[in-house]
Order: sequence, then C-alpha cells, then structure tokens
Amino acid sequence: MNFSRLIIFFAVCLAGPTFAQVQGSKTYELESIKITGTTRITGNQLREQLRIQDHLILTDEWMVDARSKILALGLFQDVLFSLKKGAKPGFARLDVKLEDDENVLSDWAVGGEFGLTMTEPTPEFGSDSAFRGYKFGLVARNVLSGTHRAAVIADIDPRGNLVYGNFAYGLPRFLSESIQLDGAVSVVEPKERYYETEGFGLKIQSQWIRQRHGFDLLYGAAWYSNTHTRYRLDEWPSAVVGPKFGIVRETRFLGFFPKSGYRTSVCLLPSLVHRSEAVLETELAGTVVPLNFSALTVSAKALNIGRDAVTTRAEAKIEIPISMADRGLRSLFYIGIRNGQDHYKNIKITSTETVAGFRYHSTGFIGDINFIAVGEHPWKKLPLAGDK
Repeated sequence: MNFSRLIIFFAVCLAGPTFAQVQGSKTYELESIKITGTTRITGNQLREQLRIQDHLILTDEWMVDARSKILALGLFQDVLFSLKKGAKPGFARLDVKLEDDENVLSDWAVGGEFGLTMTEPTPEFGSDSAFRGYKFGLVARNVLSGTHRAAVIADIDPRGNLVYGNFAYGLPRFLSESIQLDGAVSVVEPKERYYETEGFGLKIQSQWIRQRHGFDLLYGAAWYSNTHTRYRLDEWPSAVVGPKFGIVRETRFLGFFPKSGYRTSVCLLPSLVHRSEAVLETELAGTVVPLNFSALTVSAKALNIGRDAVTTRAEAKIEIPISMADRGLRSLFYIGIRNGQDHYKNIKITSTETVAGFRYHSTGFIGDINFIAVGEHPWKKLPLAGDK
C-alpha cells in the first residue's frame, strides 16, 4: 500500500500543476505567459488587458474571469488555458491558445452607436419635432495593429448644430480595460445637453495611467473652459487650467455585459488661472449581477469648483440580457434614470432624464441604439443669471 502511494506521489509531481492543485491547498504564482494561435495580441498586451499585477496567484475563478475578458475583446472565437510547471518551486507557466475570429476582417474591433433625444417642446426650441437631437458614435480598439483605441461621438440637433462632441485617443502601453483614454477633447452646449455638462462646456485633457497594487495613478494636464459663446455655463468660472492627478480603484470589467464590482476615484485639478477655483472630482459606482439575469449599476459623480460651484450627476441603470449565443451574450436591453444638479452662488439648475436602449454584439462589432427623454428642460423654470 505504501509503495503504491509513493508511485502516485511521483506521478503527480511529474505531471506539474493542474487546476485542482491551484484551487486546492497548494497554490501557484504566475511566472510567465505564452500566447499561441494568433498575432493579434502579445503577452505584454494581454497582461495590460487583464490587469495582471505582480505575484498573481492562479485560481480557477481567475481563469474563468480572464477567459470572459479575452472573449470580450471581440477578436477571438475561443480561448484555451493550460498550466505548466514553472522554473522555480511554487510557480507555474500559463499557456494561452487563442483562435482568431474569421468573421473579424481585420485586427480591429469596432462599435457603433445611434441615439435619439426627445425633450418637452418649449417656445425657445419650437415644437416642430419631438426629437431634439441625433447622436452618432464610433469606437475602435486595436487601431493601427496595436492596442491603440479611439472614440468619436457627435450629437447633432435638428438645425444641424453640434450640441455635443467628443474625440478621444489612447496610446498602447497606458490602456487597460475600464480606464479612460489618454487624450480627450469634448464640447457640449448646456442648454441642449445639460446632463453631459459637468461644470464646463469645453474640456481638453491628457492623462497617463500607472498601475500600482490594484490602483491606477493618473497624472497629466487639463483645461476646463466656459469661454466659448455656445459651449459654456453662463456665470460659472471661466477657465481652470493646470496639472491633473488622481487615484482610481476599479474592480469591474466593463465589457458588453458588466461584471460585479465597484469603481471609486478622486482627482484634483489645481488652477493656474485663479487658485481659488481648483477642481476636485470624486466618483463612486457599483454593479451587482444577481444570478446573471440582470446587472444593476448605480453611480454618482461630484465636481467641486472652489467653494462656490458644485456639479453632481447620478444614474441608476438596469441591463437585461435578451438573447444568448453558443459563445456568449448577443443582445441586451437597458434602461436608466439620470439626475443632474448644479449650484453656483445664487444659481441652481436641476434636471432628470430617462434613457433606454438596445445593444447588440456580433463578432467584432457592438451596436447600440438608444433613446433619451428629458422630462423638463432645466432652464424652463430656473434660468441662468443674465438670461431673459
């Protein structure tokens, strides 16, 4: 009996670590990653996408979560993991075999968005149409055969004016899932798209991201402005320019269907124009997924400009899967309620809106059709100072 046990013991040692061993009493630390079957992503890029930190302990739960995140990139048809014995005791090598999705014609993964906005007709905006705007968006991942990302959004009113626009571009090594892009320029007309205005009508910022012990350190520069004729909040601080830095903790994976977790962040933008108008931005968001039937996300953001101005935004959103495919979720429906409030000296603005939409995923493309209804225009009863 003892001799048989000895044979089994040596056989297990020669076989190397398995999922059962990783999950059991003896765990293994990640030593290296090897990718086969594709040229669309490298080992270092995969580390960034999966947010792999030093001294990662491999578990079955981590494997399942990592596989879903890789598939969410929209570039691969299948993912297979295997563990092999590492060069040092207690370490394991992770082999990742990826199968390219032949339906994706290039290494790019793209997404599109189309939205309609409806507000209550007012004398100022007329009543010729219930729709107050049409939004078009395009997001691309793995641009230029790397992990570059780009996003363009244009929201046009019936008169052909740009009431909200955003352009963002991210460099490879600083990009991780669920983290903002490195450089971004956005404009918004507050009287048309109040919720999108967070204290300023024009924002230009560029930030680098550095991961440290589960946190993301952000540092860069930003310019927030209310000086443009159309893209501004009247009477609000005119401009805040300076370095911007902060810290972010994100535990969710914001793929096609979000994972449970939370996000919290604090950012500071000291003003080089007027020191008393420094900007402090805080955010707290959480997502729960009960029984994989639906995802509930609640978020709140606050922006303080000095001691006189406060901007808050809050949203509660439910995402419900509609159809499933052999390899994952294909479509879902979502609905949410948003509330915005601004207070500056003796001026107060508030508004609530409802957003509903349908999102569809097919290979490397994600399409989103949404509808926004604004119950009451924020300036109908609470005009800005100086408006008539």
